[in-house]
Amino acid sequence: MDLSYTADEEAFRARVRAWLAENVPAGGALKNLDEMRAWQQKLHAAGFLGAAWPKEYGGAGLSEMQQAILNEELARARAPQVVNAMAIWWVGPAIMRYGTEEQKARFIPKILTAEEIWATGYSEPSSGSDMASAKTRAVREGDEYVVTGQKIWTTLAHVSDWYFILVRTSTEGPKWAGLTVLLIDMRSPGIEIRPIRQIDGGAEFNEVFLNGVRVPVANRLGQEGQGWEIVSSALVNERTGIAGSVRFDQAFDWLRTTARERGKTDDARARQRLADLATKAAIVRWSGLRSLSDSLQGRMNPHLSAAMKLVTTSLTQEFSETAMELLGPWAALMDDPRAPSGGRWARQYLGDRAMTIAGGTSEVQRNIVAQRILGLPRDRGR
Repeated sequence: MDLSYTADEEAFRARVRAWLAENVPAGGALKNLDEMRAWQQKLHAAGFLGAAWPKEYGGAGLSEMQQAILNEELARARAPQVVNAMAIWWVGPAIMRYGTEEQKARFIPKILTAEEIWATGYSEPSSGSDMASAKTRAVREGDEYVVTGQKIWTTLAHVSDWYFILVRTSTEGPKWAGLTVLLIDMRSPGIEIRPIRQIDGGAEFNEVFLNGVRVPVANRLGQEGQGWEIVSSALVNERTGIAGSVRFDQAFDWLRTTARERGKTDDARARQRLADLATKAAIVRWSGLRSLSDSLQGRMNPHLSAAMKLVTTSLTQEFSETAMELLGPWAALMDDPRAPSGGRWARQYLGDRAMTIAGGTSEVQRNIVAQRILGLPRDRGR
C-alpha cells in the first residue's frame, strides 16, 4: 500500500481546502430546503459534486483518488450534506446505466443541480430489510402501470419531486425475479405521504401510500423483472471510505473535550473507554485506506462495503453511548438551556440508534460478511 500523494493530488487537496474555507456555511447548518438547494448548486458550480459522474452528465469527472480526497476534505470542514445525496449515489448512476436516452435527458441534468429532489422506495412494513419481499404491486394497463401498496422509512419523501421505487410486477419464479423499478412523479394522484416523528424530534422519514397511482410505462427503468439487479448495483455505490475516519477523529475530539469538561480525565474506566475508541477509530482509518488502495488497484470486493458499514455504524453508537455515560444524569437534557454542549450528545445518541437499521440492518450485513466474504454455509433449515 502506497500512502503517498502525487504533487497533482496535493494541489487538488489544497484547492478543495481553500474553496471550502471560503464557502462552507457558518456553523455548518442549513435551515430550509432553499438553503440546501443553494449549497448543492454551489458545490456543483465549483466542480465538487457528482465526483465520479462522467462530465457529459454534468459530473466533475474526477479520478477515484481525487474523489477520496474531496470526501475527506468535506468531512474535515464539517460541510453540510447535499439534499439530493440519494439521487447522486443511487438514482443517477442507475439511470445512466439502465435508462433510455429519453430518461437520461429528462432526469439526469436536474439531479446535480437539485432542481428535482429524489426519494427511494425500498422498505415495506412487512418486509423489514428483505427488499426481495416487496409486495407493492404494479399492474400494467396499456401504456401505464397502476401501482398500489405502501412503502416506509422513505427519507425526504415529504420534500421530494420524484420516487425511485421498487415494485412487484410478477409473482412467478423466485421472489426477487418479479421486481421492477419505476420512476414516479410524487405529485401523482393517489400518493399520500405521512411523516414519521422520530425519537429525536425530527421527521425526515415517511410512510408513502400508493393507491391506484398511474405511471407511464415510459417511466420504467430497465426491463420488467430487472429491478433486483438495478437496486443491487445501485446500493454498491454507498460505501464507507477515508472520509468516515475523519468524522470519527472529529467525534473523538468532541468526546475528549466532553470528558475534560466533566472532570472525567482521571477516571480509569473513562480513560480506558476513550483509549478503546481511539484504537477502533484508527482501525477504521486504516481499513478505509486499504479499501481505497484495493479499489485503485482494481481488486475491490464489493461485499467489503457490508463489513465497513457494520463496523462504522457500531462504532458510531459506541461514541454516543460513551458520551452519555460521561455526562451521567446531565445526559438526559437535550433542549434545556443547562444541557451540556447545548444538548448535542443527547440528540446524537437518539439519532444514532437508527444507524444499525439505516442503509441495511446490521443483521443483513453480518449475513453478507458471513456468506460472501468468509464463505460460511447458509443455514437452510431456517
